[in-house]
Formats: sequence, structure tokens, C-alpha cells
Amino acid sequence: MTLMASMIPEAIPLDRLLSRLRPVMPDAVERADRALGTVLAGICQSSWPEIAWRASSLTNTGYPVEFSWSSRDASVRWVAEVAGPEVSGCGKIALALQILHGFEGHSSCFSHLLPQPSQPLRFGAWIGGRHDGRHDRYKLYLDAANGSVAKQFLPPGVLHSVPSRTIWRMLGLDADQGTIELYGRLAKPEVWEMERLMVHCGFDPDPMMDFSLRLTGRPRDDFLLPGTAGISLTVRDGLLLAAGFFVHSGPLIGNTNAVSTRIRELARLHGWNTDIYDAMLGSDPPEKKPGRHGMIGFGVAADSKPWMQIGLRP
Repeated sequence: MTLMASMIPEAIPLDRLLSRLRPVMPDAVERADRALGTVLAGICQSSWPEIAWRASSLTNTGYPVEFSWSSRDASVRWVAEVAGPEVSGCGKIALALQILHGFEGHSSCFSHLLPQPSQPLRFGAWIGGRHDGRHDRYKLYLDAANGSVAKQFLPPGVLHSVPSRTIWRMLGLDADQGTIELYGRLAKPEVWEMERLMVHCGFDPDPMMDFSLRLTGRPRDDFLLPGTAGISLTVRDGLLLAAGFFVHSGPLIGNTNAVSTRIRELARLHGWNTDIYDAMLGSDPPEKKPGRHGMIGFGVAADSKPWMQIGLRP
């Protein structure tokens, strides 16, 4: 990304973040750097260069890239826009599929889930990457084609335990793993609703409830999280693999310093390594970087312990 940053000033924060990460995971960062160069080509070549780097719905500032740290594994995770605002939603989906085909060679296995050309899109399409010491994985994120996606993929018991006011917004499609992630919006999720959902998903609800309590730093009341939260469910071949909840970290916890303090407290409690998170955040005074944290989430998976994840803008 160094060449990109030398030509495009808006790419400098991205280049600096990758530079901080490189000593921690050099091989993974090198592969992430190359992949981001491919994905962001549409942003760099936008016919609206003056706004292409601040018009994305991906982050709170419109920046077209967001990184994330997860307690689940040591990997470099990112999500990025594929084109500037002059490209239609369907145009972005077509471009994303073309890019993924170049990465993986099998991006069409979810073609039946793509929105119709006439459907207005709120988000368009994003590509997500995950790079560990040896492997690369990619996801396509796009608008849920319609409100019935949950009926298509969730087991009946899980479907009926999802609060009826849930609005399904997006899908995350992982062709390599064959998984589908459903992302929904839920106003004021209540504790009993989430406990029921976790039980029907086959997960122990207690770790999730405890994590919510520690994350919010508030006494438990009727609500799992205050205000509007997100819900994510991951399925493959009709089986529920993971479930999680997420919320904007700023309104929940506070400024950049408050969020980073809470994350490190939880990491010490659970024995999580934060080297990747620390490198992403950097060491500049937090007042110089308002609002860098995005969504913070927590969840459980069938094959792992409870986890936490936080989005971070370069």
C-alpha cells in the first residue's frame, strides 16, 4: 500500500496501520496488503475521487476500509468497499464477484442469494478478508435480498425463537467454508429473548449473559444491550454454527480511550492476546483519533469458547 499512499493522501492512515501490524504478523500482512490493493482499486480509480474515500456506509466517517480484532484467533481481518459512490449497488456486487473469482475461483456458489437488479440496495457490496499465518479467506457482504432469508436458512426451532421484530439487513457469504451469516437489527433485545434464542441454537446462554454484563459495565436489567443492537447467526447446510450480538461501541462505552480500556480489561480476564489489536490502534493520544472504534460484538460458536470482536477504522 506504500505506493498507493504516496499517490493518494487518503490511503496514508491505511498504510500506517499495515506498517504497525507488519512486525506482529509479517506474512499475513503482506497478503492482506496485496488483497486490499486489489479490492480498493475501484475506490482509487473512482470518477468522484474527492468523496470516494469518505462516502462509504461501512464506517462512521465514510472511510471505505475497516479492520477488526477478534479474540477467536490471531489473524488480520478487514472489510472494504469495492467501488466509489458513482457505481450502483448491483454494479458493486458484480465487481465484488469478479474480484472474489480472482481470489478464489469459485465465487458463484451463492448466486441464488444475490439481489435482483431492480431491488434498491442500502449497502451494495463489501469484501471481507481474513489472513492468518498460512491461509487467506474471503467473504462477500451484501444486502439481504428480502425479509424471508431467515426462513430459507434457519432451522425451525431457531427461526421461531428469533424475536419477530428482527429486521434482517445483510448476508455474509463464505464460499470457502460454505457458510451463510445472517445479520439483523433488533430494538432493545431483552434478556429472556436472548436466553431462549441461545437455548434453541444449542448454546449455553450463561457465558453470553455474563459477557453482556461485563461489556456494558451496568447491573443486569431486563435488556441484554441498551437501545438497538445487531444479531448474527451463522449456518451451514441447515446447521447453526455460531450466534452473536453487536452494538455501536461509542454510545455503549464511550470514547476511544474508554473502549480500548474496556477491551483490555476483558482480554486480561479471559487470557486473550491483544498484540494485533494494540498494533491496529497505535499509540497516538486517543483525542487525535475520535470515533475509531466501530461495532463491538460478542458471541459463541459450536467449536469454540465465547468470543469478542471490535471494528477499528484506520
